[in-house]
Amino acid sequence: MDVVIAVHTPDRPIERTVASLMASGLPTEAAASNRLRITVVCHNTEVGPIRARVAPEHQGRVRFVHYADGIKSPAGPFNHGISLATGTWVSIMGSDDSLEPGAMAGWVGAVGRNGADVLIAPMAHADGRAIRTPVVRRLRTAALDPIADRLTYRTAPLGLMRLSLVRSLDLEFPTKYATGEDQSFSAKLWFSGASVSYGRGLPRYVVHDDAAVRVTATPRSVSEDLAFATDLVESDWFVGLGPAERAAIVTKLVRVHLFGHIMLRADAGTWDAADAAEMAGVARTLMFAAPAAARPLSLADRALLDAVVRKESNPRVMKSLTTLRRTFTNPRTWLPRDFSQLLHPEAPLRFMGASALVS
Repeated sequence: MDVVIAVHTPDRPIERTVASLMASGLPTEAAASNRLRITVVCHNTEVGPIRARVAPEHQGRVRFVHYADGIKSPAGPFNHGISLATGTWVSIMGSDDSLEPGAMAGWVGAVGRNGADVLIAPMAHADGRAIRTPVVRRLRTAALDPIADRLTYRTAPLGLMRLSLVRSLDLEFPTKYATGEDQSFSAKLWFSGASVSYGRGLPRYVVHDDAAVRVTATPRSVSEDLAFATDLVESDWFVGLGPAERAAIVTKLVRVHLFGHIMLRADAGTWDAADAAEMAGVARTLMFAAPAAARPLSLADRALLDAVVRKESNPRVMKSLTTLRRTFTNPRTWLPRDFSQLLHPEAPLRFMGASALVS
């Protein structure tokens, strides 16, 4: 069992991540038959200061690797770490994150029982609040369906992946994107036909907010921010999917990423005519790739999408529309414009109901 951690600067709390792995229920000694091997990839930074952060009793049980590519993306170090893996299972972690006690043992035990190729880890914030993705069906844990169980909403492939599957699918994180480098990796994993399970009730992957103030504030164009999405839907792999699979992916891209980037700009008051024109182009590309993707969206979502298509440039209008789609006391967020989609897995009532039951 291999776990790969990417570290980009020596101020990251890698000692917490490593300590949680030491308490994850699998042995880390080299002689152990079911050993957990921890690989810390020091990305564009020296190994020494990062090793020094790790508790002395843990340092000898961790493999520290230097990797330099000059790119500000976790894609390269994750790819490099996975290339060094030799275990049956491989997992990735961020250097700010941790695991609840016994997590790795619980996850490995679960896939041993259900024979899955992938286990999607349950997740939580550091304060204990559950992260409710993916929005799987009630009580479902094994043999997940990528559409019915809305796997596209889990972008980062956190949990366990059978290493032979990753290699047979030639999965890699693309290094050319400023953001969204894990989108194509996870989409290809969910729609590969592999057996995917969800670790409902198992110890969780914990996301800490230490890095929140360190997120780059460098402004980027809409096209650059969403290049991962437009490239994905124009890829040969995506074109080879069926209509329902394409729609599931695009519905999520619109709902989470396109609308999310609009919200960030509208809330900041920076939305302008250039953003409007670029976002309209992105929306056209996505909707052309899967015309049915908008059908299950709520009335409020469709109003925002209409504004994008008409290149609405007034930031107050866009802020109002993004606020409305998040105001769940308003019936316009509950119902799709197309009532024939009322019971679609992506329709608001089913989606929100299932989300409330995710744990």
